[in-house]
Amino acid sequence: MNQRPIVGEEAKTSSSSSRASYNRPIPLTPPDHGSFDTANVDHLYSVSTEHTYPIKCRCRIVSKQFRASEWDDFTIEDIFYSPRLPLENADALIALYDPSEELLTFKGPKLWFTIEPSWHHHFHRHPVGKELMRVLDNSEHVFYGNHVPQYRVPHPTYHGPMTMPRVPVSKPAAVACVSNFGGRFWFLKRHIRLRNQMILCPLVELFGKPESWARFRHFPQLWIQRPPSNFQGRASPGRDHIDEEHALFLSGYKVAVCLENCVEPNYFTEKFVNAARAGCIPVYHAHPSVRQRFLANARWIDPVDFGFSPQRTIEYALAQDQVLFRNINDAWLASGVLMDTDDRKVFPMLHQILKSKNQSKSTAKT
Repeated sequence: MNQRPIVGEEAKTSSSSSRASYNRPIPLTPPDHGSFDTANVDHLYSVSTEHTYPIKCRCRIVSKQFRASEWDDFTIEDIFYSPRLPLENADALIALYDPSEELLTFKGPKLWFTIEPSWHHHFHRHPVGKELMRVLDNSEHVFYGNHVPQYRVPHPTYHGPMTMPRVPVSKPAAVACVSNFGGRFWFLKRHIRLRNQMILCPLVELFGKPESWARFRHFPQLWIQRPPSNFQGRASPGRDHIDEEHALFLSGYKVAVCLENCVEPNYFTEKFVNAARAGCIPVYHAHPSVRQRFLANARWIDPVDFGFSPQRTIEYALAQDQVLFRNINDAWLASGVLMDTDDRKVFPMLHQILKSKNQSKSTAKT
């Protein structure tokens, strides 16, 4: 079923009314953004504190990043979820984002849900994360790039409903919002180098965390440590990068440079979606799997068509018809292709995976 995008003042009203008073943080806001939404999700799946199913499984939830210790207990069908359930009393375990030693010691059904790209330090330098990558099987590490589609949970790209917050007039300029420049040796990281080359173009107005960009190392003059010349001195407004205020800010520009932190199979985050919701012309480079799975019928400017030249790419984008791109991408947003990337869908997906694992366990016993 297609979802009608909501525009302008209606978008602001819908956004505020969709967030109810439940103290149930939804584990989909990107961790680096530091905010956690609450939402009335009872209409999406069976959640209640007065459950009608007999409890067959008690699942412990752990996550420092998503502050799981603050969550209310809740029940989905016949599974009881709680961050206060002791591990020794749990029948199942879900760890969100952080590498957890509990995943190494727990012997029952378990899931580690992650959203970071494959190069992230959690998977290569964190001692527990490295061990988890060695011992967990495909059915236990659920993330956007799992080789088995059954255990593939996409990265969240928005918090429903799909709104289009826009200012009446966009200025003929390009914008990029990047919180982290990638560390002192960013130029040695291919996935970061391409993105930074584009956002450091003088034609782009760059926004991000001032405390981060103050440590920016210029290349090849590595002794120079200060913000780049196109940095605007502040972060974009909004609590995080999937809220209305951030998208509304982007809408003040004709072009949005929205490259990912890496290009790898099925890695697709909120960046392109924000640009489209804002009505900007996106500058984006997609992995073939992302083109096929998410971006069919969307339109953007790809730096690969200009030899990854920042100047040529941005100049071409600024010369395009914004209305044409906006009309095409508005239809794409309304098509429903992004429904599974609504941040409220993550826990229902995790629940279905855990439920299937429990059923398989029960079948094996009989």
